[in-house]
Amino acid sequence: MWILTVALALLGPAAVSAKSVFAHFMVGNTEKFVEADWRTQIALAQAAKIDAFALNMANKENTTITQIPNAFAAAEALGFQLFFSFDYAGNGAWDPATVISMINQRNSSKAYFKYNKKPMVSTL
Repeated sequence: MWILTVALALLGPAAVSAKSVFAHFMVGNTEKFVEADWRTQIALAQAAKIDAFALNMANKENTTITQIPNAFAAAEALGFQLFFSFDYAGNGAWDPATVISMINQRNSSKAYFKYNKKPMVSTL
C-alpha cells in the first residue's frame, strides 16, 4: 500500500495532458486487502487524477480470484474505473477461455473501463 502512496506523493505536483491516465496495480500484492483497502488506494489515485487501474494479474494466482470482487465493489462505490491486464510473464500463458470469461463477467460493471464502448484489456 505504501508504495502507491509514495508514488502518488511524488507524482502529485506533476501536470499531465491526456485523455485518460492509467496506473498498473499489482493484484498479487493485495492478498490481505479488504474492500476498504481498495477504497483507500482508489481515493489516492483519484486525488492524483488517475482515471483507471490496469489490474495486473498473473495466471493461476489465488489473489486474483479473491480480490477482483473487492476491487470492483470499491471502484463502483467511488466512481472509479478498472480494466484487466493479463500478465503472461508471471506464471505463463492464460487460457483464452478464462480470459474471455473474466472479461464477460465484469464487462457490465459501471467500473469497467471501456474504449469505443468495448472493454479495455492489456497484457504483458
